[in-house]
Amino acid sequence: MSIDLQPYAQLLVCPACRSKLVVDGRSFLCRSESCRLRYDVKDDIPVMLSDEAKTVASEEWAAIVQRAIATNA
Repeated sequence: MSIDLQPYAQLLVCPACRSKLVVDGRSFLCRSESCRLRYDVKDDIPVMLSDEAKTVASEEWAAIVQRAIATNA
């Protein structure tokens, strides 16, 4: 059983730029458009290392953040 990541999104920030995060499936995504880093969750543990994060394309980032904001509004 996987843990609910949403409560952690309220507590954690992007290590690279200190912006808030949104949940995207089984990962966290930085809300900063200039950063756009995705942090994976492995074995229910967030891997909040900038060196292991992946940059998300602008269009994909915008769609994910809009969906996350609409879902949590």
